[in-house]
Amino acid sequence: MLVRLTYASRASHGMSSQLIRDILESSQRNNPTRGLTGILCCNADTFVQALEGPRTAINALYNRLAEDNRHKDLTILDYEEIHVRRYASWSMGWAGAKQANRELFLKYSCSDRLDPFGMSAEQVNGLLLELSASVSTISTPIID
Repeated sequence: MLVRLTYASRASHGMSSQLIRDILESSQRNNPTRGLTGILCCNADTFVQALEGPRTAINALYNRLAEDNRHKDLTILDYEEIHVRRYASWSMGWAGAKQANRELFLKYSCSDRLDPFGMSAEQVNGLLLELSASVSTISTPIID
């Protein structure tokens, strides 16, 4: 059974381009063997991520994330059984909160800043789906 987990968190000790690169490289190395796919979006201190895969693998990864001291305020925004993956071609795609995405943030929320904590699951999923159209699978993250 496939599930999609969408969650948000805040960086515990600030965020850097190197931290994002480390997360992406680790995800892209480890996720294929676990059957996981997904997308990560972040800004200066906020992460939002959708993960897809087998329920047991998603649950195990979430439990590891809950103990990861690089972030805090881990909040499940959506958890659902799915029939089809949205992010099947990425072990982990990345969408930065760059200036070009601010219009999308405003489309789905009350602000032009990424704030998944103030958005509904439907809004977050819509935003991630639109961001996925221009996401890169690996690049040099720029933190705005």
